[in-house]
Amino acid sequence: MHRILRVVALLAALTVTAMGAATAHAAGGQVTALDMFRMLPATIFENTAEGLNEEEKQQLADEGETDFWAVIESTPEHYEVGALPMLDTRVSVRVFRADNGDTLAAMGVKNGEACALELWRRKPDGRLAPAATPEEPDIADFFAPGYKLPPGTSPSVMLCLGEDGLEARALLWTSTGLAQVKFDHKVLYRWNGSAFSKVILPADGK
Repeated sequence: MHRILRVVALLAALTVTAMGAATAHAAGGQVTALDMFRMLPATIFENTAEGLNEEEKQQLADEGETDFWAVIESTPEHYEVGALPMLDTRVSVRVFRADNGDTLAAMGVKNGEACALELWRRKPDGRLAPAATPEEPDIADFFAPGYKLPPGTSPSVMLCLGEDGLEARALLWTSTGLAQVKFDHKVLYRWNGSAFSKVILPADGK
């Protein structure tokens, strides 16, 4: 709840920044992943051990490095930073273009088995607002028909930022920790110009 209130409180200031960016990009082309990284709040970094405040976020965008983070990749569609020195924790922004002119930015954190995801929508006039993530799939989507979870197993499903869309990640927990399970399927969400649509593929397929 506190995090939601903080995000809402930031929106007024973000809108002013984004409106200026909208004017700047009116003649300069599409908004990039780096542009969205600059505009959006640093709340996604609350899911990392290192953290990052707004001032440090702007330094990272301007200079490519701070005390704890460094830029790994920067393209118009994808901006990724990693935690120093090992770059094992990564924060990424991917942009998805909507048919109505909106830009959707997916901000994700990955560290081992854990991930976190935020979606933001930017209107052509620069207005920003959080966007709803797709509904998490059922654990049954990851298995062939008829599969039954072992007794004492508790499933959880997270939505993560994938290579070219969103990806659901399933975890199975037991009383002693994370179970090692081979899944039959992988569950992806591909952008179709207006929404993310769920696609279920073989675990070893494309």
